[in-house]
Amino acid sequence: MYVAENVLHRDFTAERPNQKWLTDVSEFKYYTGIEVHKLYLSAILDLYDRRIVAYEISDHNDKPLVMKM
Repeated sequence: MYVAENVLHRDFTAERPNQKWLTDVSEFKYYTGIEVHKLYLSAILDLYDRRIVAYEISDHNDKPLVMKM
């Protein structure tokens, strides 16, 4: 198993734009009648001003979702 290096050391502040970015994939469920569907949001957040730099939405949580973002 690969474990990424902890480069932020829980310091979630930035002194200038584009200094520190975070990314995550979030899952959202929605319904069509009783049928459950899922959407996945992959986003990059700039810690300087907490703005979204880029995002992608897909119905699959996979590598292409992240790479397109």
